Amino acid sequence: MLFPHPNRSFPGLRPALLSLLLLAFFSGAQARPRPHYAVAGHEKPVALLHAGKVTFLVTAHSVFRLEGAAFVRKTQVASAIQCAALADTALWLGTQAGLLRLNTASFKMHPLRLPGTDAAPSITAVFRDARGAVWVGANGQGAFRWANNAFVQELRTPAINGGVATADSSVWIATSIGLSRKQGGEWTRYNEESVANREIPDNIVEKLLPDNAGNLWVVMSDAICVFEGGGRRGAAEEELPTVKFIGRPGNEVTGVAAVAGAGRLFATAQGLLLLPNEPADKLAGFAPATDKVEPKRLLRPLALPPGTGNPVLLAVDQQQRLWLVSEVGVTVLTTKEFHRLAQAATAASGATAQR
Repeated sequence: MLFPHPNRSFPGLRPALLSLLLLAFFSGAQARPRPHYAVAGHEKPVALLHAGKVTFLVTAHSVFRLEGAAFVRKTQVASAIQCAALADTALWLGTQAGLLRLNTASFKMHPLRLPGTDAAPSITAVFRDARGAVWVGANGQGAFRWANNAFVQELRTPAINGGVATADSSVWIATSIGLSRKQGGEWTRYNEESVANREIPDNIVEKLLPDNAGNLWVVMSDAICVFEGGGRRGAAEEELPTVKFIGRPGNEVTGVAAVAGAGRLFATAQGLLLLPNEPADKLAGFAPATDKVEPKRLLRPLALPPGTGNPVLLAVDQQQRLWLVSEVGVTVLTTKEFHRLAQAATAASGATAQR
């Protein structure tokens, strides 16, 4: 289930979020996806990175490159990899014992030292901003930007949990004392004690999940809220669409994607959960800021064939194909193939409702 956080309004994404009040648990009929790529090692996926026709998969201790019909391991790392980014001819790998830069042609690895007494801290964020600059978040030290072959400290907040950049040129840093956003030359902090447009329901921001539709999903210890992209958020004083959880209490969300013509897809510990696009007339009864509970069974589990695994990462490429990455492999679906999968779930949902 996905429960609304109290005292929050839901324009835009709000009706869809509010409608996710009840989830019917069922085993959906299985559609047959494309053959998936097996990945050796069964390690936790960290990042799927595309650069033109080249695709890299970064897992907890390995870097793979897609070569023909297989992901080929190119190197292994002793310390656990926690985050990764691709910049020009280098992969930047954030590990529990410092930052590594990997040449994507030779696969030679070079450690990079951060300023300060601990030159190899636990790296919890690596990403590129809208201008292409690389940012690094180090737990215990803060956030840094790589400029002119040196690190420039941008934020001194010590408890860094993650970081991303969005298409509006914003840089977002998740911390244990709130959410920090840099837009232009100014930083804005969102936390539980702030007022109006700077308030979020929880100070502990665990992860940031941008989707391919321009929205940023902020996962906190006690809630999930959404910063809507593309100018869809209204006046500055409007509160963010916020829910308590997705699927059921304690369900971990690891990825979000918007699939054209289908809806929003969540990768969770509970499995793939689809929030289908809902016609406006069916959502008209859900007024903003209401505590009304309706038995709208819109959140649909999607069943994948045995051996596919539970997807941890979701990505949509330029051809609008959906990439599902689990510990056992990678499955790629065209939009048409995903729609067949969603239709099977819809049919199973209808059969369950008639029982």
